[in-house]
Amino acid sequence: MAGEKILLADDDPQLRETLREFLAEQGYAVMAAADGYEAMAALQAQEFALALLDLMLPGYSGLDLLSHLKAHTPDTEVILFTGHAGLESAVQALRLGAYDYLVKADLRLADLQTLVARALERRHLALENRELVENISKAQQELVNRRSRELTQVRQIAETLAGPLTWDQLVRGLVNLIWDSLPLELLGLHLQGSEEELPLAAHRRRPDVPDATYQTFQDLLLGQVAPQPETPAAGTPLPAMLWERLKVGKVILAAGAGRHEPLTPEEAELFRIFILQGEAGIKNLVLFDQVKSMAIRDALTGLYNYGYFKEALHYEVEKSRRYKTPLSLLFLDIDDFKRVNDTLGHLKGDKIMRQVAAILKKGIRQADLLCRYGGDEFVMLLSQTPPEQAAILAERLRRRIAQSSMNLLEQAFKVTVSIGVAGLRPEMSTEDLVKEADDAHYRAKQAGKNRVAGQEPFPLPEKTANSARGPQPRLR
Repeated sequence: MAGEKILLADDDPQLRETLREFLAEQGYAVMAAADGYEAMAALQAQEFALALLDLMLPGYSGLDLLSHLKAHTPDTEVILFTGHAGLESAVQALRLGAYDYLVKADLRLADLQTLVARALERRHLALENRELVENISKAQQELVNRRSRELTQVRQIAETLAGPLTWDQLVRGLVNLIWDSLPLELLGLHLQGSEEELPLAAHRRRPDVPDATYQTFQDLLLGQVAPQPETPAAGTPLPAMLWERLKVGKVILAAGAGRHEPLTPEEAELFRIFILQGEAGIKNLVLFDQVKSMAIRDALTGLYNYGYFKEALHYEVEKSRRYKTPLSLLFLDIDDFKRVNDTLGHLKGDKIMRQVAAILKKGIRQADLLCRYGGDEFVMLLSQTPPEQAAILAERLRRRIAQSSMNLLEQAFKVTVSIGVAGLRPEMSTEDLVKEADDAHYRAKQAGKNRVAGQEPFPLPEKTANSARGPQPRLR
């Protein structure tokens, strides 16, 4: 839900700037306020999707601002920041309608990111449900004087699309329901977008519709040619056509219907209502895909999480054995990361973690798998890569991180990593592979940190390793 407007009100300038920068990096439009007066002025001037408020603001308190919001813009979600001493006020804020609160002493960027996403998701669903109810009510009012069969069909589509569907089921189900409800000769739906299963299309036609007419209809639906009824394809008359197009985020739904006789105004309106019902199904699927992604992604770094790594590890090990190809694993963590957290605080520690993850991600191939293992630990599965070449890549990554300065607003900070390398051997299980890489990582720590260690020396020179492993990513 990038682009949502967020008001951030806190009188701690360092915390305010850290949170503002973090939220802006997530794609949100953030307005920062240093006290309750600035926050109240902002709330009176414009509407926000979410307000992050300190309970103890100078001027208007967080509770004052919450009361104003619930009285004037009740759709704005509110998250409170509080100290340990303010928990009683935080509980009171929840009773007044706040979404949740965070204790400043325990504040972590990953927790904030998750809470903000959930608050905005609740707001989004509430608004969409209200709009859907209004649309359905309007549709029912428009159809109340028409045949009861048409009203039943609208309800049937709404009920079908409200259930759990795949993208393919959505397209085919909507096409079949419309086809059964309207006397058409041609019908088609086309879904296009960034979702993994798209694009998808489904069509229906009467047996007596010529192939040339059908092909022209498909071309028009896909936007490959401009509608030109006066110059029909291959001398075949085009039926009267009706088009609908809507966009939900990055997903586009194009729908077309046609027959020789023009559709009546009532039929055209019913077709439009059916497509609007399809919009609700698209929104549900987009939201489901987002939730599915959150289940396998680490909230802080955006990398795959430990649960996904376990599944991928079993798959890659079996594939390596089946095709007799090499497989290597890198196990690494940030050196002295506890000292980093103790010195700079958890918020800046989280930021360093994200920057290290970004460096690692840039330094591997698209086919390689990078995951956050837990805490400050990362793992990399390198398919079709023997440990000799994996060690060379590990050294490049180690050197790149050691030479990088972590950008922390007012200061630059250096960190290093220790990396363990292990290669899969025939007798090893998945647990053995992880343990060997972890043990090698531990030896790198014991040997002085900021280094790469493996089960045995790796004699291949870098030039040979590059040619053996295939195209290598350039560390920029």
